Amino acid sequence: MINIAHAADIHIGIENYGTIDKETGMNTRLEDFLNAFDRFVDYSIENCDIAIISGDMYKSREPNPTQQRELAKRIKKLSLKIPVVINNGNHDQPNSDSKARAFDIYKILEVNNVYVANKPNIFLINTKNGPIQIACLPYFPKSFLLKLEDSKNLSIDEINKKMVEKIDSILSILTSKLNPSIPSVLSVHLSVTGAVTSSEKSIMIGDDIIVPISVIARPQYKYIALGHIHKYQVVWDMPLTVYSGSIEKIDFGEEKDEKGFCHVIIDGDNVTHKFISTNSRPFKTIKIDVESDTPTEDILERIKSLDLSDSIVRLNIKTTKEIDKHIRYREINKLLLQKCYHFVGIKRDFDIDKGSLRNPEVNERLNPIDALSKYFLSIDLDVDKDELIKRANILYKELREEVNSK
Repeated sequence: MINIAHAADIHIGIENYGTIDKETGMNTRLEDFLNAFDRFVDYSIENCDIAIISGDMYKSREPNPTQQRELAKRIKKLSLKIPVVINNGNHDQPNSDSKARAFDIYKILEVNNVYVANKPNIFLINTKNGPIQIACLPYFPKSFLLKLEDSKNLSIDEINKKMVEKIDSILSILTSKLNPSIPSVLSVHLSVTGAVTSSEKSIMIGDDIIVPISVIARPQYKYIALGHIHKYQVVWDMPLTVYSGSIEKIDFGEEKDEKGFCHVIIDGDNVTHKFISTNSRPFKTIKIDVESDTPTEDILERIKSLDLSDSIVRLNIKTTKEIDKHIRYREINKLLLQKCYHFVGIKRDFDIDKGSLRNPEVNERLNPIDALSKYFLSIDLDVDKDELIKRANILYKELREEVNSK
């Protein structure tokens, strides 16, 4: 029986909604992410035989010395007890092949028990409960394919198809090198069909390559450890294929997500897992419809009734322009700053006449993408607007190319 700790999307370096801790000198949000990773390290040491991290250790491909120091402390602590496999994600990739990766230092210093995959590779690792093979496919950027001569002048769909074919080929080569008598796990950092983002929408839009699950979920592996999508989810059963999700919330798009990592148990042909929460910092959106003659008092009473002490908070107020004139926002801001960990701000939505004219900023002088962006700013949609704009931009470029070619 082999116990595996599987995490991904650690994103050390994200500091939005944070302040400087006067005692440590570090951003408080950096501390949140480090604390979440500490929970992964401590749990792994106590309960598991090996740790697999499926990409995106840092927010940036060039982390600063403080971020590298703090992560190195934790990797050292973990590797002194159990083997650690680190697979590179898109945030770990340098923008040039000639540049070093942040994790090259572990290979150069030959840090014991740390295995880093900068390229497709298989690691045969002896754990205290027996040997295991960890196959790694790091993030595969489009730029790799676009450099090839036979990829020039291809459409976006043709490029995506070639990317999937290349990933399929690489995985076939990796898989063919496995020893079938030793249990194998595959770590990959990419988007697969059927995955769901934090906004509850399937991964079918945006600039990512979407790889069919059939390419990834191969029977030679006992478990597929996925990274790249921040929402924990099981995407396939045979073999068990799981996004562990990110370990800490990044923004309000992940407000409703539970964050953590996976504890995987391989017992012969029986493979099970459980999700372990890191108790990430809460994000809370307070929505208040204000219609009364005492708007400030009603808002303050609602805020006082909520437990916001550890939360990152934003306030959405829906009212009319007439009532808004009587709201004492200074008092509301003061209370929220006292009650919550971090107060983002107040968004005001005004009820308008349904027969009123469209947003005057959206006019015929704008190109379709700019018009769509301004339109999205004026409405409240429970979707990933940035992803929709990316997809619209791709479609708009394809349409212009098609028109210009005639």
